Amino acid sequence: MDDRGCLLVFGELEKDDLSSMTAQLMRAGGQLAKNMGRELCLLFIGSASSEAAMKGYGYGADRVMTADDPHLETYLADSFLQPLEQIVRELGPAIVLFGHNDRGFDLAPRLAFRLKAGAILDCVELEPSNDSGLVNFVKPVFGGKALGRFSCSGPPRIASIREGAFEPADFDKSKRGEVLPLSLALDESRIRTRFVGKTTDENLSAALSLTSAKIVVSGGRGLKDKEGVSIIRETADLLGGAIGGSRPVVDNGWLPSSLQVGLTGKKVSPHVYIAVGISGSLQHMAGCLKSKTIVAINCDQSAPIFRLSRIGAVGDYRQILEGFNAEIRNIKEGGMITQNG
Repeated sequence: MDDRGCLLVFGELEKDDLSSMTAQLMRAGGQLAKNMGRELCLLFIGSASSEAAMKGYGYGADRVMTADDPHLETYLADSFLQPLEQIVRELGPAIVLFGHNDRGFDLAPRLAFRLKAGAILDCVELEPSNDSGLVNFVKPVFGGKALGRFSCSGPPRIASIREGAFEPADFDKSKRGEVLPLSLALDESRIRTRFVGKTTDENLSAALSLTSAKIVVSGGRGLKDKEGVSIIRETADLLGGAIGGSRPVVDNGWLPSSLQVGLTGKKVSPHVYIAVGISGSLQHMAGCLKSKTIVAINCDQSAPIFRLSRIGAVGDYRQILEGFNAEIRNIKEGGMITQNG
């Protein structure tokens, strides 16, 4: 491993705080930086208030940097890639970490191509190798049935981290520091796409809630019809959680693809994951196995999901959830619990 360079995290903000994904990157990056004896740097591109960016120190950053320009008001891969390439070339980090989300999908492979660097996407572990001096990037392979360990030449080495693979870093509000603004020299002629307009997509908002929710109620083929979605949605609302679904639910048009949980969908790690009418295939479980507690409701007592869940209920999900929802309503009306549990 080259001796120079920090470990750089590409950061995102959410409501004047670090996004859940960025907090997870700070945990992953912090552990690796400590093992490697390197600085942990956090970078925000686009408009970011100094007060919000400063919270990066509380999550363990040694340096927090911001880079802004009028062309960066709205996220576009074309406009963000140019300053990112500029900064990485000047800073010379050993490793650059992205979240394996929409922006990570856009930027990590493009940046690797620009820099002729190696990129490993959808990692779930980062292992420093004392023997070779390299880092092993661990990611699921063969449809999530096995884990592969990869290393690549560099620097920089570019990786994206799967949502939920790491716990968010602890926040220490006593830690503060100076936010360093970086100067940019953008070539407008290289920005080939332009922002035209914005429309609100409720499904997209729901998808964002899904990945950060502490409680997720997810439905599968066993719902049998779209009416079942209304029942699990009511459960999610009563618990202050989010709704999701397996691939068959999306294929049948009962939920939008943005709410699919699984290998080819969202990866979630809530405190409680309630799987309703879900058999427990590897493809689906790859999206929720990091959940702290899995609750399974299924009429088939031999369904594989019961081997992976902590709590299980065998029976008609309609009867089980209607009774459960009624009990939650009674408890809430009695003032014993709040919407946040």
